[in-house]
Amino acid sequence: MKITKWHLSVLCCSFIGVTATWFINHEIGYGAVVANGLVGVMAAIFLPNELAGVTYTSSFVGMSSLAVIPTFWAAALGSLIVGIIFLASAKIYVGIGGKGGTTAALSTIITRAILRILS
Repeated sequence: MKITKWHLSVLCCSFIGVTATWFINHEIGYGAVVANGLVGVMAAIFLPNELAGVTYTSSFVGMSSLAVIPTFWAAALGSLIVGIIFLASAKIYVGIGGKGGTTAALSTIITRAILRILS
């Protein structure tokens, strides 16, 4: 598979979505819902529709508690995983509700499993 500008844009947006939400949630202390809302609104204002959706979906991973995603670097790992899953499943169930939440939940589970293996 050839890596295109689109692939890099998705990975970049997933990184920003997860890490910004995690940072606002845990470091600034606004909480998961406010952090997710801020990232989602900013993505909707400044990004094209598809990339805004990627960013918003990714921000669900950043809503995780410190028990699940304990550090910024763990959030960065989660962003890579959610980006890869998003790219792999882009054509599956297009327009069906729940895909974003399912993608984020799967990414969080995989990230947590990797963190357990590495610790």
